[in-house]
Amino acid sequence: MAQAIAALDSLVREELPMMIDEAGPEIAPVFDKIKRTAFGVKSQTGLGRGYKVIHLYETGVAGLIESGDPLGPEMSTIVGNQTRLLAQGSAAAGLTIFPTAAESPHMGDIKRELVLHKVVGNFSIPAAWKQADLLNAAQIKKVARDMKAVAKLKAIYEASSFFSHSVTNASGNINQVLGRISAIAESTQSGEGDYIVITLDEVYGRIANFRQSMRIDIVKDSAGVLQDGVNTDATHVRNYTDSTAKYVHLIISSVDYLGKKITLAPVNADTGGLPDFTAGYGSATVPGVANDWLVFSKTSRYTSGSRPQFSWGINDWIKSSGVILGGASGAAALDLGVYPQFKSQVQAVNGPLTDDVINGYIGGYLDAYPGETLDTIITTQGVQLKWLQQPGLYNNRQNYERTGKALSFKGGWSQIAYEFGGRSYEWIMSPMCLTKTLYALKFAGENIQRFSPPRLGGMEASMGQEIEFLAPLGGHSGVFMVAHASSGAPQELLEAPFWYYCLIAPKDPRGVKLTNLLEATML
Repeated sequence: MAQAIAALDSLVREELPMMIDEAGPEIAPVFDKIKRTAFGVKSQTGLGRGYKVIHLYETGVAGLIESGDPLGPEMSTIVGNQTRLLAQGSAAAGLTIFPTAAESPHMGDIKRELVLHKVVGNFSIPAAWKQADLLNAAQIKKVARDMKAVAKLKAIYEASSFFSHSVTNASGNINQVLGRISAIAESTQSGEGDYIVITLDEVYGRIANFRQSMRIDIVKDSAGVLQDGVNTDATHVRNYTDSTAKYVHLIISSVDYLGKKITLAPVNADTGGLPDFTAGYGSATVPGVANDWLVFSKTSRYTSGSRPQFSWGINDWIKSSGVILGGASGAAALDLGVYPQFKSQVQAVNGPLTDDVINGYIGGYLDAYPGETLDTIITTQGVQLKWLQQPGLYNNRQNYERTGKALSFKGGWSQIAYEFGGRSYEWIMSPMCLTKTLYALKFAGENIQRFSPPRLGGMEASMGQEIEFLAPLGGHSGVFMVAHASSGAPQELLEAPFWYYCLIAPKDPRGVKLTNLLEATML
């Protein structure tokens, strides 16, 4: 028994953090370019208050510079020119050529404190799996596969957050969303009566954000505003039952990546039953309508007991108006109305990507911020293929070589690259990037970093494992503890609750964002 427990504890404690670190670049290759660091991360005031990182921006110049008369002060002429005297009437003014010290301005500093986000999770196994006579190789492999799936969920959570669309909620705060409903209907597949089939509007979130077994919520939209309240009558979160006001788990049972559709299995959290699609979802009657929002489960409700998915993606800092790097006002963030030097080039193109378009906007950015650089472009496959279709590219530049021999022809394309002013830009095609969008930003010089707390016992930048488990803090020798029902009764289930702190943020938030780009039809 002890050996079985030790085997699973070691497997989870050692392998899960490693799997989580490795899953990020697999889900979103851009994560390979983001360095993890603890440098500058400090504990907030008081016990148990989490962590923060401080960014200090220098602004402006200091001192005064004026022009002086190169001939010096005026001199009075005495007859004979053998003697000269400073012009008595204007001598004081002629000699007072230096700016007054008391009037000399000084540069300013902008201090921005960014709070690290806390993400909590759990991993469970049946208690029987930890009995020595039942623990076999197949179950060990099952635990390993489950851990890999937990790591993948964490990677999707962060990657979708990095690229996600941000929407204003009814409380005036910013909510990140996984996507938006284009159409919703009851499943017609055999055995899936009352299952929910949702077609995505990928302008607000890509199908790559979704995987089987994820649990999500459908949240009501009102004129583009996400309803973030806690009503249990389906006027805020849609997935509540009609008369009993019970929460309904919406578990993704299948994902049609080509059709841009997800199928949800609804499960009554109180009874385990299957709610009726047309009559079991509160005042909404059905669990959502077109334009409603899709979010990770329980990340839309702004109450003291909820944990909304915080914003930590590029759409939170590449802006031309509003506030950036979190917060809802100038007091809580960098207000671009007050600090316009942090503005990015954000433009709606309303057409295809062409050389003229990308050259013009990147050139305009570099001209506005001389000395600054960009090094990476992120966009979608559709934008990329539409760019290749433009005159002067690809289809209209096919060359035929025929010198008395058989025709040799090669179609398709091999690689995409972009250069501007002699500088090469890395081109990344991301399946999680919002459709019709292109970003140009800077990763060089460790500009975009992933901040995590330092090791215990010191504030140096050395990194330990990011994941922390709850059980050892309660006196358990391993990472597992007995799960309990809401009544407090122990269950035949073992859980390994964990959490981690992190924040992805740039030192220089400026970049280029092009929206409403036409995408190629991909059959």
